[in-house]
Amino acid sequence: MKLIERLHQFEQKVTSIKKESALTTEFANLAPYFLYGGYIKVHQIHQDYQVYIKTVEFYFHSEEDNGIHDFIVYHRNNRVFETTPYFPLMSLHAHNSGFDITFESESGKYRASALIRTYEIKDNNGSYYQWSTKEQMFIPLKNKKYCYNKQSTYLYGCMNGFTLDNENSIEWVDDPREFKSILGKPRKNVQQYESEHDFKAKNGTKCKREWSFTREDEV
Repeated sequence: MKLIERLHQFEQKVTSIKKESALTTEFANLAPYFLYGGYIKVHQIHQDYQVYIKTVEFYFHSEEDNGIHDFIVYHRNNRVFETTPYFPLMSLHAHNSGFDITFESESGKYRASALIRTYEIKDNNGSYYQWSTKEQMFIPLKNKKYCYNKQSTYLYGCMNGFTLDNENSIEWVDDPREFKSILGKPRKNVQQYESEHDFKAKNGTKCKREWSFTREDEV
C-alpha cells in the first residue's frame, strides 16, 4: 500500500477514535509507511538526492472541543491566527523545528503531521551525506560510509524551494522495503499542555505520549 493510500485510510479510521491509546496504536501502525515505505526525492540540476526518514514524530490536534488536543502543533487554529486553512494531503510544512509531512483533514476537523526528526541523505551514487558544522552544508562521506543526521532544522537547505522547468523538484517516492517492528517513545523536547491558556502561559509538563518511532536498520 502506498503512503498516500495509508493516510486516506487513517482519515477514515481516526474519525471514530476517542481515546488517546487508540490513536497511539494507529500511529504505531502508520509509522512503518514513513520509515520503510519510500523516500523524499530532491531533484536538482546536476544531482538527485534521497532523504530517508529514520525517526518520525507524530503530532495530532483536534479542532473540536471534545477531541484529542496537542497544543504544541504549529499549524492549527488560534496558534497564530484564529482561523488557519487546512493543508492539502502530504504537504511539506517548514517550521522552526524542521519539516513536516502533513495529513490534516478539514472534514474531520483535525491537524496531523509527521515531523522528520532524524534522516539519511544519499545521492544517486549511493554516497551518504552528513552535515558539516565547519562547511555549513551537507558533504558526502568517502567510501559510502553509513551515517544519519539528527539536525532536523538543517533540512531547510536541502529541501526548501527548488524548482526546475516547472517540474516537481521535491516529491515522495513510494519504494517499500520489508517492515520491521518499531517501538514508540516520547517525542523529543515536547511539552504537554492541558489547555489553550496553559499553552499561552507555557505551563506544560514533559509529554509522555509515545508518538516517536525510530528505524534501527540502515538504508
